Amino acid sequence: MSLQTSLSIHRLTLIPLTPEHATDAARLHMIGQPGSFLTSLGADVLEVVYQQLPRSPVGFGFAAVDPARPQELLGFVSATTSVGALFFEMGTRRLPAFAPPLLRRFFQSPGLALRAMQTVAYPFLHSTAPDGVTPAELLSIMVRPEVRGVGLGALLINALKAECQRRRITVIDVTVAAANDGAQRFYVRHGFTYKQSFTLYGQPMRLHRADIAARAEQPF
Repeated sequence: MSLQTSLSIHRLTLIPLTPEHATDAARLHMIGQPGSFLTSLGADVLEVVYQQLPRSPVGFGFAAVDPARPQELLGFVSATTSVGALFFEMGTRRLPAFAPPLLRRFFQSPGLALRAMQTVAYPFLHSTAPDGVTPAELLSIMVRPEVRGVGLGALLINALKAECQRRRITVIDVTVAAANDGAQRFYVRHGFTYKQSFTLYGQPMRLHRADIAARAEQPF
């Protein structure tokens, strides 16, 4: 029996994303976003990202596990309450953890350094949030390929919305490649609407936003 057919969405448990999930999270990210900038940095850099993000006061997320197999990460969602603050922290206080794997990748592929600078600049250049509103940013949502289609993505999105509401955050942004029609349909189904287009890494991107001022559906 496959993992998908044996999995019941009702018996899954969502727990806070922790540094202990970093290895599995990096692996799922590599599978789920081939060709993206972060994936191009390599699994070792991504593992540091997912080690450090839950430790940051502006980073948070949820991990989905089956209590029958608690050691297996089935999916996760990660977010930040401030992209700018997160990037600043990663480039200063967290830099010792990032520097060794990043420098190795930049040495192997110097063009990645320019893309890294574009990544740091984009939240300051493309924000359309109303005055006085600081949106959360959905950074990544990944589900193991063999358990897609059972509602795990919806469960993770609802958990993120509920946590943002608990933190009194009323807006969530997510950036999607314009060519990724599947991801855009997923976000639209879950309350995100298109806000603007821009270019990043020489590719057209689309920013979608969810207004969660209304009570979020509780996933638990």
